[in-house]
Amino acid sequence: MPRTAALQSFSGFNSLSASLNLFVRRLATLWRLGRAFVHESHQTHLADDGAAMTRVARFFASHGARAAPLGAGVPALSQLSRVLENASGALARHPALAETAVRVALSELDGLFTPYDATRFRAACKAAFPATLSFELAALSDVPLRSGVAEQTHAARIGETPVRVTLLRADTRAELDDDLNLALAAARFAERRSAKARDIHPVEWVRRARESVDAMIDLRQRAADQSYLRFRLRDDNRLAVPEVLWDYCNDAVLTTRAIETAALSDAETLAACGLDQADVLATLIEAFFEMALGVGLYHAGLDAAGARVSIEPGTRGQIVLEADNPMMIFAAHERDFLVGVSHALMEGDHKAAARAHLEHGRPEANATHHEVRVEATYRREAERFASPHARHGAGVAHLFGAIGKAPAEHMFSAAHGRVASRAVLLSRAAERIERVAQDIAPNVDVWKIARKVIVRLAADQLSFRSLAARLAHEATHWPHTLPRLPSLIAHRAAQAQRTRGSVFR
Repeated sequence: MPRTAALQSFSGFNSLSASLNLFVRRLATLWRLGRAFVHESHQTHLADDGAAMTRVARFFASHGARAAPLGAGVPALSQLSRVLENASGALARHPALAETAVRVALSELDGLFTPYDATRFRAACKAAFPATLSFELAALSDVPLRSGVAEQTHAARIGETPVRVTLLRADTRAELDDDLNLALAAARFAERRSAKARDIHPVEWVRRARESVDAMIDLRQRAADQSYLRFRLRDDNRLAVPEVLWDYCNDAVLTTRAIETAALSDAETLAACGLDQADVLATLIEAFFEMALGVGLYHAGLDAAGARVSIEPGTRGQIVLEADNPMMIFAAHERDFLVGVSHALMEGDHKAAARAHLEHGRPEANATHHEVRVEATYRREAERFASPHARHGAGVAHLFGAIGKAPAEHMFSAAHGRVASRAVLLSRAAERIERVAQDIAPNVDVWKIARKVIVRLAADQLSFRSLAARLAHEATHWPHTLPRLPSLIAHRAAQAQRTRGSVFR
């Protein structure tokens, strides 16, 4: 008995020592990260916040790579470091766009972990459901079809139904949460310690990264978005959206009916199924721009580099939008901005583009000066796209890059940051589309297809049906707005008078 008691006491001491060691290591990591934020905020030679945040992102990456294990073999910032290492490249090109930088980094990673084999995957899926709802996965693929941020997708069968099953890895999710909590604590520490650190808003930056991570690994929301997308596109014979099998879905598992596909780049298989690769590519390009600008949806299934085409009899030739691909839904005003400004730049109407910009936010001080600068920025960009001669060498990717440039340079509101993020995301996707088109179908004119879609959508914005729908939407706010109308008019008049006085003084 004394020997047993001694062993238990020794075991308890070891456990306490390990916990204390873990706490000390985490505290040291927190201190280093906090100092990094403060240090970067004092780099006075840096021209903008984004450049400082790029350096912070790279610090995260290098720190995570060389940190000693905190416990159970998991290094500090083991997951977040790889994400931010990728994100820092996007931040260097577009400093204000933290949200897009993190999303792009997450979507372009092959996975943050070593995937489960088929046996462990089957066991994890079984454990995710209560015994009364358990189901048997037959013909489970040995390797994942896709590995994402913290999930992996396998092909299988449930009964006679071919399915794709996505599993959210609880262990990887916990590690990623731990990394983000540590980063957020460090950012808060830095903001409390330094006024200059508060100026680069590290807490907001890390919080946006966390929101992006949470959105990308929320399987229940992804299933709901997939079901909505299937309903929304039920009459579109260009796109196939697999059905969500809700009986086999929960917070950790997403199951959809599988569609047999071939890669867009596989010309031989497409030809064997009676499909012309160039025609399929043209369909994808048209669908991409209509979905992004008309519906307000970015879906990685329409990324030309990894697009899949159905070869099943009922949906043959349709582009397949799988549920395990990243998806982003744009707000209506963001979609309207992208359509309106892209059309204005194509027509050389920089004033219309500037008006759309200022509708999403105005400067609080020196309004006239900033408005002139906004108009000058759009004038410079419009000259590149207004005529075929001026547009020589500029593609659709450059157009969306130009759309994102002005909101990033003249960010008067949070809406400008979000619009710029959307534009840069579309610019990257359009760049890949143009590259694939050049490789497999040089005769397909991406600009011509995009212009046709943009012109039609811009005309729809001014149609009677569109105006009636917008009026009906605005009418719901009239009971709250009309009583305030006199004071709003007086406030606007006073503001205009102050602006006029500052200009002529």
